[in-house]
Amino acid sequence: MSGPITPCFVDERHLAQSDVEQAIREGHRGRQVNDGQADWLVEGLTAHGVRFEAVYDHPAGDDKTTARIVSAWRVDEWPGA
Repeated sequence: MSGPITPCFVDERHLAQSDVEQAIREGHRGRQVNDGQADWLVEGLTAHGVRFEAVYDHPAGDDKTTARIVSAWRVDEWPGA
């Protein structure tokens, strides 16, 4: 996937949008079908080593080069928490 990833607000989940975008770009080929409100599910790691999952739609509408992040959440607690 070479196009843009549309923004979402992941700050409230203490995730950097860049980490989520990277997980989607790098994990797109190994993605899983999501049975919820988004098409796909991927797993990722933050720069601090915290595992998270993200769900997204691809393509986003009629644009086959864009993904739309629907949600992301931490799987692990923050180190030292």
